[in-house]
Amino acid sequence: MPRDYKHRARSRRRKSSSNTGGWRWMLVGLILGAFLVGLAWLKLESPAEAPQWLGAEPDRPPQSAPEKSPAPEIPPYQPRYRFYDELGRKQVVIPEEQLDRRDSPDAADPTARYLVQIGSFVRPQDADRLQAELALLGIETRITKASLGGGKLRYRVQAGPYLGRSELDAARRRLKKSGYRDLLVRMVK
Repeated sequence: MPRDYKHRARSRRRKSSSNTGGWRWMLVGLILGAFLVGLAWLKLESPAEAPQWLGAEPDRPPQSAPEKSPAPEIPPYQPRYRFYDELGRKQVVIPEEQLDRRDSPDAADPTARYLVQIGSFVRPQDADRLQAELALLGIETRITKASLGGGKLRYRVQAGPYLGRSELDAARRRLKKSGYRDLLVRMVK
């Protein structure tokens, strides 16, 4: 296939930028002119003399605002009752000897029967575990079911019943020595 190797001039069309350039120059000129007119207007409009009243003149000359008196100082809050603050700073320690001495009619009754509650659990497995620990210490216990409001069940680990204060105090001392806390419950006949 024959091919033409002659160099031919390609005709290039130039885009005429004079059309878009004219609009640009005109827009720049309008913006610059508006800016200069605004500056001249500000310069010429500034009043050299005091402004005059428009309409009727006022009855009285203008007065300054009345001076405000300083706000009264509010004293700091002081509670009427200091009981709660003082109670938090005090601690009352009752000696063990005074705790054992009871002047109530319950202490004088030698036939009173007592239970010692050592724990109260939601799960029966926890109550069984505590009962086994106490059996190793030689304390005989039993587990009772107690139903609370709302259909909740608690499993209570109790020791006793003990007849009179002497048996009760001996059992409570053994529990305290082993590190257990107890709750005293008097059985009603």
